[in-house]
Amino acid sequence: MPGPLSGFRVLDLSAVVSGPLTGALLADQGADVIKVERPGGDIQRAVGSKRNGYSGFFHVLNRGKRSICLDMRQEDGVDIVKRLASESDVVIQNFRPGVVNRLGVDYDSLSQNNPGLVYLSISGFGQTGPRAGDRAYDPIIQAYSGITAVQGRIHREHPDVPEQVNMLLLDKLTAWTGHQAITAALLARSKSGRGQHVELAMLDVAISFIWSDVAADIILQDADEDRPPIGGSGTVGAYADGWGATMTLHQAEFEGMCRAYGLDHIADDERFSSLSKRGNNRRDLAILMQTEVVDAMAKLPIADAEKKLKEHDVPFAVVRKLTELFDDDQIKHNELLEEIEHPVAGLLRQARPAARFSDTPASAGAPAPTIGQHSDDILRELGMADATEGLRERGVVL
Repeated sequence: MPGPLSGFRVLDLSAVVSGPLTGALLADQGADVIKVERPGGDIQRAVGSKRNGYSGFFHVLNRGKRSICLDMRQEDGVDIVKRLASESDVVIQNFRPGVVNRLGVDYDSLSQNNPGLVYLSISGFGQTGPRAGDRAYDPIIQAYSGITAVQGRIHREHPDVPEQVNMLLLDKLTAWTGHQAITAALLARSKSGRGQHVELAMLDVAISFIWSDVAADIILQDADEDRPPIGGSGTVGAYADGWGATMTLHQAEFEGMCRAYGLDHIADDERFSSLSKRGNNRRDLAILMQTEVVDAMAKLPIADAEKKLKEHDVPFAVVRKLTELFDDDQIKHNELLEEIEHPVAGLLRQARPAARFSDTPASAGAPAPTIGQHSDDILRELGMADATEGLRERGVVL
């Protein structure tokens, strides 16, 4: 049964992470995604672990797509992109601001022949403004947006140590936001008949993402002194033979955690007798968490800790490595991870799309294409089969 986006065509002009992952999410849900690669291919093909020259990272970002390799420095290459765009529902691009205008494949140019086109432009800081032209990678936006600062831990010797999130958080969040924005624009088109230009900056995604919780203390300009900790008290720590994570939001959970560790005096401490008081005394609590709570955890075997915390109805999970997920009963029950065979790389492991549709099921797409794997097929669909040989001789198509 086809996915929910079956019948929609997406022209993916993007490279690296945020744009390609946006396209992969659309492909997972059934869209026909055509990836346009420059000669030499997307730089992401060379990143990450590889087997027989095939990158697993590139696969995850480009699965389910078809590839055509074009030299957009040549006029004929740009003309092919324009023809593809005229027959597409969506275009995705993450060139630096101004590049698509110079090439003539910007929204205004392409929408003249296709007024129903939904065009997503992804950038680091925005399409305009004082930093629009600056290079932007995930860690740069993490720092600029405030994420690195709020990620910092309250440390015994140092007040607040900033830390990066150890993953490409904003590249991925931008892709998920872009994917949702595209489907929303397609829904709007179904009512108005017209497409639109969607601009998406990683900086905007970052600040919008953190604003709902870690920025809560500055949402109200004249807030009172009652400041509950946003999200409660989360702890990742070492036990006698492993690592585990707890999270306490409700007062009963906080007190239950303390009693499970044999720290009744903290559970009974008036300073921490409510969520609000814990918020107002958060630094005192943080010091206790780093001393007495950490020491109590270190004396408990991980199995005993899990049992005691469960008895007190405290949320808890053992910290696991990614390689341990394949044997987990819940993950198996959810049928989340799957294995597929790739003609070049061999056996691949991947996660299926998270959302489960009852009538139009989504599924992880076919293996990511080799460079220009579908060039001939795509040109044939454009009615350019007779021109293919000449285009290839001139290096327009590879």
